[in-house]
Amino acid sequence: MPSPLRFLSGIILTFALGLCGAEAALARNLALVIGNDSYANVVTLQRAVSDARAIAGELEKLGYVVRRVENADQRSMSRALVAFDADIQPGDRALFYYAGHGFEIGGTNYLLPTDVPSVQANQEDLIRDAAFPVERVVDGIRERGAAVTVLVLDACRNNPFANDRSRSVASTRGLARVDAPEGVFVLMSAGAKQEALDRLSDQDGNPNSVFTRSFLGELSKPGQTLVEIAKKTQIQVRSLASSVGHDQTPAYYDQVVGDVVLSDAVATPPQPGQQVASAGQTGRTSPNIPTDINTVGQNQAGQGVTIGTGTKLGPGVTIGGKAANIALQNPANPPAGNPAKALNVQQGGTVTGTQLVLVQPDIKPSQMTQPIGRSPIASFSRSNSGWTVTLSLPEPATAVSYRIGETGDFKETGLLDVLDQRTGARMPNPSFSMSPRAQAGMLQVRYRTLDGADVGPFSIRFDPDIALYEDQRRNLSSIPGGWVEFRDYDGLLVYFTTLLSYRCAITEVRYGLNGAPPLTRFDLPPCDKKDPYAIPNKAKTYLKLPTSTKSISVQITWRDGTQSEVNTVERD
Repeated sequence: MPSPLRFLSGIILTFALGLCGAEAALARNLALVIGNDSYANVVTLQRAVSDARAIAGELEKLGYVVRRVENADQRSMSRALVAFDADIQPGDRALFYYAGHGFEIGGTNYLLPTDVPSVQANQEDLIRDAAFPVERVVDGIRERGAAVTVLVLDACRNNPFANDRSRSVASTRGLARVDAPEGVFVLMSAGAKQEALDRLSDQDGNPNSVFTRSFLGELSKPGQTLVEIAKKTQIQVRSLASSVGHDQTPAYYDQVVGDVVLSDAVATPPQPGQQVASAGQTGRTSPNIPTDINTVGQNQAGQGVTIGTGTKLGPGVTIGGKAANIALQNPANPPAGNPAKALNVQQGGTVTGTQLVLVQPDIKPSQMTQPIGRSPIASFSRSNSGWTVTLSLPEPATAVSYRIGETGDFKETGLLDVLDQRTGARMPNPSFSMSPRAQAGMLQVRYRTLDGADVGPFSIRFDPDIALYEDQRRNLSSIPGGWVEFRDYDGLLVYFTTLLSYRCAITEVRYGLNGAPPLTRFDLPPCDKKDPYAIPNKAKTYLKLPTSTKSISVQITWRDGTQSEVNTVERD
C-alpha cells in the first residue's frame, strides 16, 4: 500500500446563508489557505503544500482573494486566523482550507502547526495547547457575519505521533465525525475506518492526493451543487483507489437547506430565437472592477441569456423589459455608496462568481476604481517618463509583488533603504513603474505578511484616461494658490502655466478680476495624452492686465462636469 497514508483528508463546508438582495451584491469572496508539510517533531508530509497550492489556484480562478500560508508554526497559524477573521465583513463569502496533520482527542478535532511537540501517552494536553480546534475556526468566521462560509480540511490519516522508540499517543483511524448543524455540508475524503491514499503508488507522479485531484476536477466545473460534487468525487476516488486494491469512498453529510453552488456559471447554449449577450470577456472577473463594453442597438436580455463575466452592458440594453445600464459586478468589489443601490437583478442566466447589479449613474469612475475592505489601494501618477503605481497596504508587509495583466509571473518591487518601525525590517517598495504607453487592463498585486502569508492576488483596473484625469485633478486640488501667478514684466501679467500643464483634467477655465465673478473664459490647448504635461509652443500662457488689478478669481470645470470652488489669488 502506498505511504504515507492519509490520517485525514476531509472537507467540511459550512454555509451561513441568509443575506440576499442588495446585501448579496456587496459580498466578497475571501479565502485562507494553509498547507503544512515540514513538521519539526512529527512525521513530515509530502503533498499537503502541493494540495494547498492547487486549491488556492482554483479558488483564485473562482474569484476568491486568497491569503496563502505554507509550513506555518503555531504563531503563524494564529496570526493568519486572526488576520483572516479581520478580513471578513458581514455578507462576505469566506473559505478556509487546511492541508496537513490533524488529530482527534476526546471527540474534538485539532489542526496541527509545524512546531507541534512530539508527545507520548497521557500527554494529550500538550497537543491541545499547541494545536487549533476546528470549532475555533468555524466560530471565528461565523462570528464575523459571513453570508457563506466554507471550511475545507485535508489532513493526513497516519498517526503523526506514532514511533517505535516509546509509547506513542493512541489514535483512532481518522478524525472524529463532525456533527454538522443546519447550514453545514461535510465531505470526508474517506469513509469511517478507511484510510485516505496520499498517492496510488511510489511511481504516481500526480502532485496531489487521490482525493484532492478528484475534488479539484469537480470543483472547477460550473453549475454543480455540493451534493453533485460529492457524489462525483466519490465515484472517481473509489475507482482510483480500487485500481490498487484499496477501499476508499468519500463520505458526505448534508445539512444545507436547498442547493448550494460554488461555481455558478452555467454554460447554457442559446435556445432557438434567443440572443446571447456576450461582451467578449472570456477570463475571470476582476475582484475589483467590471469591464465596460457598450452594446450597439437594442438587445433583449431574458431567460436563458448568458452574459460574459465582468461585463458592463451599455445604453440600449433591455433587461426584464426595462432599459438600464447593467454591470456584472464581482462580489469582491461592491458599488460605492448606499447598499440599497446595489439591487439584485437576477434576470435569467447565471454568472461565475458575480452578482447582477444595477449601476447607478451617480457612481463616478473614480469610485469604481478603488478596492474596498482590506484590499490594497492603488493610486496612479503620470510623468514624462511614464506611470508610477503607488500601493497602500492594509497591514504590515515584508514584500510586495505585481504583474501587469492576469497571467504570467509576479515581480517583486524590492526593498527601500528605510526601516519599517512596525516590522523592524526594510520596508518593501510600495511603488512600481509602467510604460507611458501602458494600455487599459488589469494589474494584479500580492503582498507577504509578517507571518509569511502571501495575500492576494488583488486585481486592480488600470485605465490611463481615468488615471490621468484623477492624477491631474488631485495635483491641482492640492495647490489652489498656484493655479495662476502674477508677474511684473513690461506691465502686469498673470500666467496660467500650471493650469496648462494639468489641462487634461480640465474642460474649461473662467476668471474674473478684482472680486468680479469668474465669467471670462481662458482657452486651453487640447490635451495631448501621449505627452500630457508638454505645453505647445504657440499656446497662450498669460494675460496682460491693467496695473490696477489687485486679484484674480479662477474657477475650473473638471472633465466630469463638476466645478471647483472659486479660487481667488491676491497680487503681492
